[in-house]
Amino acid sequence: MFEFVQNNKTVIQVILGAVALTFVGFGVSSYTGATDDPYLVKVGSTKIYKRDLDRALEGQASDPATRQAMLENMIRRELLLADARDHGGTISPDQLRKFIAAIPIFQENGQFSPSRYSEFLKSRYPSAEAFEAEISRDLLVRSQLDSVAGTQFVPDVVVNHVAALLGEGRELQALLIKPSDFAAEVKTDDAAIKAFYDANAKRFRSAEQVKLDYVLLSQDAVAQGIKISDADVQKYYDQHKADLAGEQRRASHILLAVDKSAKPEQKAKIKAEAEAILKEVRANPSKFAEIAKAKSQDPGSAEKGGDLGFNARGVMVKPFDDAVFAMKPGQISDLVETEYGFHIIKLDEVKSQTLDQVKGAIVDKLQKQKAAALFREQSDKLNEVSYQQADSLKGVVDALKLEVKHSGWIQRNQPAQDDLLGNPKLLQAVFSDDVLKKKHNSEVVDVGGGRLVVARVAEHQPERQLPISEVRDQIKGELIARDGAKLADKKGQALLAELKAGKNIDAQQWTPAQTVSRRAPSLPQADMRAVFAVGAAKLPGFAGVRHDTGEYVIYRINKVIAAPAISDAERAQLGGQLGQVSADGQLGAYLKTLREKYPVTAGKQSLSDSN
Repeated sequence: MFEFVQNNKTVIQVILGAVALTFVGFGVSSYTGATDDPYLVKVGSTKIYKRDLDRALEGQASDPATRQAMLENMIRRELLLADARDHGGTISPDQLRKFIAAIPIFQENGQFSPSRYSEFLKSRYPSAEAFEAEISRDLLVRSQLDSVAGTQFVPDVVVNHVAALLGEGRELQALLIKPSDFAAEVKTDDAAIKAFYDANAKRFRSAEQVKLDYVLLSQDAVAQGIKISDADVQKYYDQHKADLAGEQRRASHILLAVDKSAKPEQKAKIKAEAEAILKEVRANPSKFAEIAKAKSQDPGSAEKGGDLGFNARGVMVKPFDDAVFAMKPGQISDLVETEYGFHIIKLDEVKSQTLDQVKGAIVDKLQKQKAAALFREQSDKLNEVSYQQADSLKGVVDALKLEVKHSGWIQRNQPAQDDLLGNPKLLQAVFSDDVLKKKHNSEVVDVGGGRLVVARVAEHQPERQLPISEVRDQIKGELIARDGAKLADKKGQALLAELKAGKNIDAQQWTPAQTVSRRAPSLPQADMRAVFAVGAAKLPGFAGVRHDTGEYVIYRINKVIAAPAISDAERAQLGGQLGQVSADGQLGAYLKTLREKYPVTAGKQSLSDSN
């Protein structure tokens, strides 16, 4: 029920009045002055080098955002370690020994294996001491985190209050006041347009632009021209039948879930319940879907009568998969036990694809396979002819039977929306001196997607000042939007004051009523804040919001709808999420204090250094 809380923690923090420093935000630019030492960052007296960052990133993508995020984590870790050491925090040899012995990869038959431990160290660490020192630091950080931001207790009164706020609904109507409503009141005569034009002359310059003639060589088009015989299709189908005609089975199930921590007697009780349901569905197979809706504990399929849709072999967990692919349509299985609990399965349908069903895909694949070599051959020809006959596209048209296409105006600094004509490499080529001034064909430009283009300039228009006649309508629209927004705001605020005073409420053209809540926000964030800021003591209440578009919207709040009661499980879930929000806030505040206590300074190395 409260997935909203997980995805909107800021809202909860505002409700609790406890917005604190989040666990992010130590950008390198915020570090104090750099020194001459070749390190990335120094935290207190501890230096973090690029080699430390590279090691921490082992096996991960190394884009700038990932490197920055990892460095942030390393800084926080060193802040926590510094404070722990200053307060005498240590990890005893016995604690370290027990922790390492419990790591699964170091165990064999449930017992610590010195040989496995030794093999691990050989491949990853120079010595056991180095690994154990790192583990000690990690345990110390974990201990420090637990002491500062462990599980937080949130009183029931707070949980209930937040649940009530999240679940509360408000019935409202809206009145939209638009800048265009005041078009007749805005001055858009020749003098106003001229004044705006003169004040913004630089905005009304046309960038340098060209129209192009061009040819396109496309691998897809080459493929479409290749004929594939029925014999080739049959041969490919026979060779790849297992993949192409892959059997899929549609099954329904009833699940009685078993918790992994369930005791044997609890598991036996659930199994007995499942066996009773199995007898019921076998006695009434036609009621399988009805029984699944009532008794299955799989939230994803229960409401659909247990229907899991079509699945290929290997998609489901093995015991379930084995049972489904051993059954006949209409058959109901015995109890099937998986890691999720006990299943009763009914096989509904089996399907596989015939040659006719996959023929189109086979033809497409074979065409693309054969097109690759032909495309390379034609690409070479395109390069050769367009260069040798650079004064015209006629040569490549004759040689490759390509069609000459024509573009509209394309600006140098404003790429077209078309992904082909707006390609940066193509724009660079057509605005080069060789193409623009010498009137030659462009080089062959790879615009992606198996497409090659050769273009030449058909028309060229230098940068120029647009005459007022060409931009009159644009200016008129801008004046109405600008001045109309001011009038809409003025009208909105005046009308809001009248409505709050109880005047002319029913004389307005309100939209049909709708209900909104914080759990299901259907308005912009600013509008939601305004609507829920209206007191419920006297209704209807009113709120006004100015939008960036220049529109002014007034909301009429007619009714406050109390939040529905929540279950014990939902209360526990919400309490846990609120506790996590509280813990995050405490941790953020703590880290902020540590940054003041242990300065973070930047060294000479940067994240992008190559060594």
